[in-house]
Amino acid sequence: MATVLPLNAQLTAFQVFLLVQGKEYEFGLHNVPSPEEAGKVSLRNAKLDCKLELRMLLEGFEHVLQERMKQSLDVATFVEEFKDILDRIVQAQPQVVLPSASFYAWIVAEIEAIGWEHVAWISPQLTTLHLCFFDVAGREHIVHVNLPPDYPEKQPLATADLPIAVELRWGPDGTMNAILSQFQLAAERFQDFWANMEDIDKHVWVMEPEHPSRANCFRRIALGGHCSLSITVNPLSPRSIPEYRFFGSDALISPIRKRMDSCMSHWYVMDRLLRINLEDVLELTFPCPQDTDQDDISANCIICYNYRLPHGTGDWVSKEGLVPDRVCDNGSCGRPFHSACLVEWLRAIPTTRQSFDVLFGSCPCCSHPIMVKCTSG
Repeated sequence: MATVLPLNAQLTAFQVFLLVQGKEYEFGLHNVPSPEEAGKVSLRNAKLDCKLELRMLLEGFEHVLQERMKQSLDVATFVEEFKDILDRIVQAQPQVVLPSASFYAWIVAEIEAIGWEHVAWISPQLTTLHLCFFDVAGREHIVHVNLPPDYPEKQPLATADLPIAVELRWGPDGTMNAILSQFQLAAERFQDFWANMEDIDKHVWVMEPEHPSRANCFRRIALGGHCSLSITVNPLSPRSIPEYRFFGSDALISPIRKRMDSCMSHWYVMDRLLRINLEDVLELTFPCPQDTDQDDISANCIICYNYRLPHGTGDWVSKEGLVPDRVCDNGSCGRPFHSACLVEWLRAIPTTRQSFDVLFGSCPCCSHPIMVKCTSG
């Protein structure tokens, strides 16, 4: 059953209500061809506006919906196609099995045993809990626990924001208190790791990730001059030499890379913070946000002005995308580019030359010679 309501007099926008498997779903359909074009022009340029629950259900099926929109010549046809897709998705969803009455009594008893102060959140069905605790440094940690209907006979699923996942040990006498204790013990192993990562986040300009979690072992650090250093830290030995990679103009990066490579056999004092050892080895001080010109460290593509190049089609565009992977080799420029943006730019310039799958031209910023590999001729 479907109800389609027009949202304007031009009949180019609609609100659609679908009843699927006994539940109502709602979505908006905009930029629809006018009635004069109906039956002649497909809905390929129409836009879907879905609420979060429906968007999550449709995740992974965006390309199917795009194809159906291209093939549909009117709203009614597309709504039927949409309903068919949604019906199949809903049917494939796992069925919820409700626990027994003894399950709930057991859960309440266990929570009272560990103390309600350790419960940050609990679902109305008591099948999902967020247990909390503080480590020795005062950091709060949340353990996400999903309980099966036959708990405690069957092991629950428990996860937390840790750099190495906890392999939960479970037995006939397993309890929530045992879960909490195992994660508290695991958190103690990473105290030095978090201390070093927090020091980096506080004192240097971290380009990636924008909002690091306690599980993130990766940081991309600005060096200035549109150059950067990415490191992946060993959470069990955070003061040892990290995995590293430099980004930027070869003219600026080469001497820094040589200094880093030369320290491989004699890493510096292990009782000092990782940041301090890196600065000593590289013979520089990492820029910090408080006293650094943002333009000097920006990694945004100079052509599209974005850091991540969105990918996807139509109304379904991923938040993740390609980061700039080419830079100008002119040491006084060093501007970053997405290869795709640079290819598009150079192809629009009459003086650009092409040899096989490589384009040769000039930097859009400083006119220094630059080349980029393209995927098609």
